[in-house]
Amino acid sequence: LFMTMTEQQKGRLPVIVVPHHYDLKYTKIDLVRHVFDGVLRMNVTVPEQGTNWSRPSLLLHSLELQILSCSLTKSANTAAASQTEEESWSAIEYRYNIPQQTVEIIFDDFTGFASAVPGTAYTVQMQFQGILNDQMRGLYRSTYTGLDGQPHTMATTQFEATDARRAFPCMDEPACKATFQLTITIPSNLQGISNTPFESVHTKFDGNTAVKTITYQKTPKMSTYLLALVVGEFDAISTTCGSIQTTVYTVPGKAQQGEFCLETASRCLDLYQTLFSYPYPLVKSDLLAIPDFAAGAMENWGCVTYREAKILVKEGSTSETTRRGIARTVCHELAHQWFGNLVTMEFWTQLWLNEGFARFMEFVGVHALFPDWDAWTEFVQSVYGLAQSLDSMKSSHPVEVEVHHPDEINDIFDAISYAKGASIIRMISSLLGFDTFMKGMQIYLERHAYGNATTEMLWRALEEASGKPVALLMNPWTVQTGFPLLQLKGDGSLETPRFLASGPGSDPSEFTCSWPVPVTVIVDGESEVQGPWIIKGPEGDETPILLEHISKWSKAGKWFKLNADQTAFVRVAYTPEQWQLLAPAMAPNGQLSAIDRLGLISDSFAAGRGGYSSIVDSLRLVETFGEHETADYAVWQELSENLADLATVYRSEPFFPKFQAYLGKIYSKQMQVLGWDAKEGESQRTGTLRAAVINMMGKSGDETVREEAYRRFCAFDQDGINIPGDLQRIVFRLALQHDEENVLIALTRIYEKSTFPEEQRNCLSVMGSVKDTKRHTDVMEYALFSGKVRLQDAAFPLNTLSSSSDEGGRACWNAFKNDYDRFSFKFAGGPMWGACVGLSCRGLRTLAEADEVESFFQAKPPGSAKRRLIQGLEAVRTRATRLDRDREQVAAFL
Repeated sequence: LFMTMTEQQKGRLPVIVVPHHYDLKYTKIDLVRHVFDGVLRMNVTVPEQGTNWSRPSLLLHSLELQILSCSLTKSANTAAASQTEEESWSAIEYRYNIPQQTVEIIFDDFTGFASAVPGTAYTVQMQFQGILNDQMRGLYRSTYTGLDGQPHTMATTQFEATDARRAFPCMDEPACKATFQLTITIPSNLQGISNTPFESVHTKFDGNTAVKTITYQKTPKMSTYLLALVVGEFDAISTTCGSIQTTVYTVPGKAQQGEFCLETASRCLDLYQTLFSYPYPLVKSDLLAIPDFAAGAMENWGCVTYREAKILVKEGSTSETTRRGIARTVCHELAHQWFGNLVTMEFWTQLWLNEGFARFMEFVGVHALFPDWDAWTEFVQSVYGLAQSLDSMKSSHPVEVEVHHPDEINDIFDAISYAKGASIIRMISSLLGFDTFMKGMQIYLERHAYGNATTEMLWRALEEASGKPVALLMNPWTVQTGFPLLQLKGDGSLETPRFLASGPGSDPSEFTCSWPVPVTVIVDGESEVQGPWIIKGPEGDETPILLEHISKWSKAGKWFKLNADQTAFVRVAYTPEQWQLLAPAMAPNGQLSAIDRLGLISDSFAAGRGGYSSIVDSLRLVETFGEHETADYAVWQELSENLADLATVYRSEPFFPKFQAYLGKIYSKQMQVLGWDAKEGESQRTGTLRAAVINMMGKSGDETVREEAYRRFCAFDQDGINIPGDLQRIVFRLALQHDEENVLIALTRIYEKSTFPEEQRNCLSVMGSVKDTKRHTDVMEYALFSGKVRLQDAAFPLNTLSSSSDEGGRACWNAFKNDYDRFSFKFAGGPMWGACVGLSCRGLRTLAEADEVESFFQAKPPGSAKRRLIQGLEAVRTRATRLDRDREQVAAFL
């Protein structure tokens, strides 16, 4: 009613005033009654260009808050004002618009900001109340069991993307930057941690209770979503590097499990200051482990909050994968202190500027800090592969996507913004050279520090550093959905359609998009990488030159591998003749690196699944992998993920036992080489490879593997004999397959007694793989409604249940459909709603089932889960179509 239609559609506040400073006081944060009281003093000015807001009111973001009183004061003696006395107006009405998450504050006898001179300063003062919710957003409560065995509660914040408005009325948009000074009054036995150090602390008695009032130093100019506050009881460990103190906070009794995280954070902060040529703007860097936390971590400036599993390392129990994930997360969040906090995207449309860069820089950081980890191989196997998997779907979206409502904003925190964003940044970094790329990033940071930026501003900085037409090269990658397939044809030509998981001819966008692609090539016998040649480049199409070279190499009988190091964000499909030449080159001791070998496997299976080639060709390509004595983890992980995907598709087919025999042939030799137990001097990744091999032997139906897993599980459960972190989940799963009834009881007991997040997650994930149909319902009830599983963890068993068996997938949908009101009441609109909706249908198998789901949601719109629903249905339909297409040829091959 009070915004123009354009503004409503964009979901943004009209430009009424500009915020400069928030003086925010929480006079009560009640951890028993779960409420808070606040007082806000907000300094604003009329924008230099003026405003057309003529109503006698101010519009702010506010959600689940009650404003008790408010006044507006025009400051005296401002440069723009002629009066010498203050003018003041009191609020007479508060108009809450819940769908738009705003409040319009109507002032008595106020003529409106449109009549004010640009630059006129005002102060808004108000009192408000709110709720410490349990939905992991805004200012919320988190609970845990203390060392005394009793439940304890802390208060913490999660404001990204649009939830600062749940904690105080504000202008809750990235471009509305201001400074903040926070004051809190809390019981004296509690600690309060925020973005900046204390400015003052005063203690007094309120009746018989000692309370303290903490005022924090003023923050730098920043967006609302970066403000943070955590109140509770903590243990801490600290270190200092230069003038910056880094501290890890945990609930009491867990601080020592943060040592690896602390060391990584301190070293990474020092590295980034050198790399970015811009000092860290604060004097402290805190990392806080929060028991209930929806995301992995949140980059609040100087006060980064984490899920416990992303901080805590327990020697002998933490898997190598989790340890590396912790290092990646720490480096990711610290990269945000520059990319996102110092320079912030103008609006959520440019989210990728934050998340894509942080994902890319986390690997730069990990590679520098842990050079023996081979971080860029992991990037290709996980980040790059994940991005291509999602972006090959018709339901994908551009990297830079226009968003309106907060529900849509939350939707784009996905693999496109993070993983595709990082992948195209790696592509341009490789093309320009890393040093030149970083020079451009230094220009970008220096120019836009404490301000906001757009994608065009980034391209401009890189163009200045490189002298290359970066914008023309990169704009197609951010504004178009999808990516190309480089498809070599038998007649020597090259086609570049959009690659689609649903296959050629499945979408009109296939030939309507065009991307400039820098192509590099590894050639048989050549020591140097050839190229780059830029296909459809802004300065000319170099496809003919590339094809001349391909023709020459082919006539010489040489193999060649396009897209060296998988730097371009493309898939490649070769002719059958070219694959025959490439197959021998994939041996571990050959010319190709691990990245290029896993890239060939990935491209081959992707083309086979999509119908661009035969999936049988992919199965033949890797048939002899079991003969390799040396196994690179990343290559075998890529192979295992692709074969496990096929096992999921084929598991109900008559030929599945033969497919299991095929798996056994590939993995049995590696099982013999690796065994169950670590050998002295083996690499860190060998344990993870061992787990992958044992997992695939389990999928092959090998009963001796299941029996040994069950023996080890019993020794762990009954005698306390440790299972290495890398093996724990797969041992749990295989033991469950051996004795479902008793192992499920044991896993439930282990989960409820455990205080270690990775072990808890392993238990929950494996519980979802039960086969008994009655237990499907029991597991869902336990995970979602018993109150014994944290909201943040409920998706783990649901994900496994929906994917581990056809019956489990159907059980998920039936439960959701038949008890929809209960699911909706508890989860709708919250952080887990998208996972509930997406996973409820993702395990279905037929086109008819997908139609049933679609019909159901036509009558019950899924709201914020719409994109997850569309993606889930597309996955079901694509899988069903693949099976119908490939069934006969796979059966014949086996």
